[in-house]
Amino acid sequence: MTSATTLTAHNLARLLQATAPHVAAEGIGLDQIDGVRFDSDGIHLHAIATDRYTVAVARARLQTAGGASEPFARTVHGHSLPTLRAWVDAHRGDAALNLTAEADHLVLTGPRGTLRIPATGTEDFFDWRKLVHTTLADRPADEPCTRWTSRLWERWQHAGREITTWHTGGTKPLLVLGADFIGLQAPNRPATEQAQTTAEALDAWKASLGPDTGQRLDLATVVPDPSPREYPTATTVPQMSEELLRQTLNSTHGLVNAPSSDPGAIAAYALSGVHAWSAYRLLAALMQADPDLATATVADLGEQLEDGAISEWAWEAATDAGHDPQQWITARAQDQAAKPTVASS
Repeated sequence: MTSATTLTAHNLARLLQATAPHVAAEGIGLDQIDGVRFDSDGIHLHAIATDRYTVAVARARLQTAGGASEPFARTVHGHSLPTLRAWVDAHRGDAALNLTAEADHLVLTGPRGTLRIPATGTEDFFDWRKLVHTTLADRPADEPCTRWTSRLWERWQHAGREITTWHTGGTKPLLVLGADFIGLQAPNRPATEQAQTTAEALDAWKASLGPDTGQRLDLATVVPDPSPREYPTATTVPQMSEELLRQTLNSTHGLVNAPSSDPGAIAAYALSGVHAWSAYRLLAALMQADPDLATATVADLGEQLEDGAISEWAWEAATDAGHDPQQWITARAQDQAAKPTVASS
């Protein structure tokens, strides 16, 4: 047995590309899933990611010389993934990359040098093999599979925020139902008259999944939700407008009556009032420019507020806009630490 795991740069890049869209955002209190989990069984290197709603598992066969490598499992967290991807992309696709697991790092060695990327292996990462077995448990092994062209799935993203699907199997089309919307998608016809069964389609994954232990996991509960928070749950434009105006007036009234000896309370009231009034003005302008967009946005916002994980979307939005949200958090912590502590009498 060797400690080094070898695969091509192309395969490692493919694993990252396939799983990156499913990584949970940082800053939501779920550190165990805010990255990509690399799980090597000595035959394949698996990459696993989840955002609590979807799970993605991709694998590549190892090219380790001299026999199988030692199994390992390490998670590379979100803030380190861009560095890892850039290092991998700097190599030719056929370049051999060696991976070695250390206690708190994943060490990669290739033609362009060595990269030691922070990685953890002790956190409570969910049992993805057991979860897949749970999904397959109630499906007959001899049931025919249906093949779909995945590039067509994105065409349904405007069918509605929530859609209903129905599929009778085989070569029958997929029925897609949304609000004031109905659609069909035809499956790919199998190359032969007899379609693959579930067992045949999954036969190649037996080595990765291992035997079914009979224990079951539920995707909805396999990763805990972030701590619930209380937010207003207005789902219509009139409700949201009323809530924002109420918040503006409550905040400005609180600002006037806040004790002058409490600068923190004064700042909180002022900030709350300014943001509520700004949101009201922007919502009113959006209603004039595009009422349909305003209605859809408020409904979507209401769902996010009820879910309570708005920090997840805020973190992603800040990152997409080119900001560094981690720097904001660090700066705030430093600012709080620098403030003098007032002893109570």
